[in-house]
Amino acid sequence: MQWRDEIRGAVSGLAALTAVLLVLVSLNLDLPGQALLQTLRFHLAALMLALAVVLLLTRAFRRALVFLLIALGSAAEGGFSIYQMQQARSVAAEAPRTPFIKVLSINILNTNFENAAAIAERIKSSGADIVVVMESLPLFEHLADLATVYPARAGCSEAKTCDLMLLSRTPLSNVEIQDLGPTWRNRLISATTTVSGKSFTAVAAHMVKPYFDLAAVEEAHTLLRVLNAIDGPLVLTGDFNAAPWSDNIEWLVSEARLVTGPTYPATWPVPFGPLGVPIDNMFTRGGLFIDELRALDDPLGSNHRGLIASLSLAN
Repeated sequence: MQWRDEIRGAVSGLAALTAVLLVLVSLNLDLPGQALLQTLRFHLAALMLALAVVLLLTRAFRRALVFLLIALGSAAEGGFSIYQMQQARSVAAEAPRTPFIKVLSINILNTNFENAAAIAERIKSSGADIVVVMESLPLFEHLADLATVYPARAGCSEAKTCDLMLLSRTPLSNVEIQDLGPTWRNRLISATTTVSGKSFTAVAAHMVKPYFDLAAVEEAHTLLRVLNAIDGPLVLTGDFNAAPWSDNIEWLVSEARLVTGPTYPATWPVPFGPLGVPIDNMFTRGGLFIDELRALDDPLGSNHRGLIASLSLAN
């Protein structure tokens, strides 16, 4: 039937294009935007599976089988990356631990002024010991209010460079604010603090979008050098603009010996809800361990959902 041939041809073309994208996901060619495709790996694989089903219904059995194998192969490769991260987490989980701190990480969107007061209240009532805020300009006029709960702050000292800031209930020391790369200023903060007599380092990062040529790769190398210079327990959190299974972030996690959380909550784009991608992330090392990690239900006008985590510390 003519309609079946037309559908089969159109779907085959779309499946072929999706197959090319999935192949590019698996090849580390250092192409601009490749990390974005890697972040969307499972979404592309799901699309390919749906297209393969349509081809089956139009009796294009061999094409459907080829595209099905490509989709399953790509999904399996991504799944293996997650498996390796969780294996490292399982090893870290063997140490006896004590509940320690809560960490909040949130990109509030730098034009989100109308919700700034509500965001400040949400942060103050979060119960977090450490708060990392990205695109924090809307909160610049609310810093005094935030200081009533979080008297220690690093970053956001002036409006023109107010992007990344780190808030703490306890005093901060060894504060370093630096550039991750030449694209944006002051998007890397590290500081040490002490809670219940135990010291640890909090590291906050806001990485460039993955289609800025190789800027994201260069920033990952900068971040690795900073992490490798830190001794003792640390928590790294922020907006990485890429999923943990993308090559760049997977490389950083492996080289820095970081431990992931138990899940990878979707944080962007907000309208996709749990079907989005986890481009905001949190990692630990040196005895700190993420017991629970979830995305905030209300984005409060942002295009990202924030993350709230409960962390424990090895005894």
